Amino acid sequence: MISDLDETLKKLLTERAGLDPAEVDITFDIPSRDWSGGLAKPTVNLYLYDIRENRELREADWWVDRENGKANKRKPPVRVDLSYMITAWTRAVEDEHRLLWRVLTTLLRQEAIPEELLQGELVRQIYPLRTRVAQPDGALTNPADFWTALENLLKPSINYVVTVSVDMDVVSVAPLVFTKVARVGDMVRGPVDEMIQVGGVVRRRGPGREPVAAARVVIKETGAEAMTDDQGRYSFANVRRGSYTLVICTTDGRAREVTISVPGGYEVEV
Repeated sequence: MISDLDETLKKLLTERAGLDPAEVDITFDIPSRDWSGGLAKPTVNLYLYDIRENRELREADWWVDRENGKANKRKPPVRVDLSYMITAWTRAVEDEHRLLWRVLTTLLRQEAIPEELLQGELVRQIYPLRTRVAQPDGALTNPADFWTALENLLKPSINYVVTVSVDMDVVSVAPLVFTKVARVGDMVRGPVDEMIQVGGVVRRRGPGREPVAAARVVIKETGAEAMTDDQGRYSFANVRRGSYTLVICTTDGRAREVTISVPGGYEVEV
């Protein structure tokens, strides 16, 4: 579900904030010194730094579903807060402030993430995805300590919290590791080359979300191709960091394009 939320937030910023992927990268990396030193173009980074239950929204009573004359008792969903620290990275501080302000005003206009932007499992959320923007009661109470731990300079950031629902009766099973990054070279003297393996799962859109086998997956910018296995999994080796367009074609003629950011792993519904 977290990867679906990442893709949803990326869609929110591209469509509502007007961030063109060709001009601005949207990433979810740890904003360390090494990472920031390798950025090639303006970047908005959404770093997920905290996950915790929202106890104010906890429901004590069990839910009762009535169907075919029978009553079934089940646990209510658990409400979980996912907290992101959003930063902008550019060469000129004026550009950084403009970019950060555009992101801030866009998020402030959305009390809840619009349903038409939801991706993957989030489409079936019971409650709207409520958000809190730039509130003083965030979990990150001392940003200076955070940046010191990353050995990076203190940056202005937006604290952004999204509340999702976890249905206790639904079990989601997915591969645990999509991405591998190997660095080759002398880390001190350089240069260091990265070899990134990126992958994901193609699933059928619908209640069952069955994996789609034998689907053709193409990276539009490079022409690299992969086929999904019987579990719907695909992977690409030796992909450079950046934004790419995946084209997915199934054996029954369905097709879809999605934008991804490498490194990262993605579930796609067709």
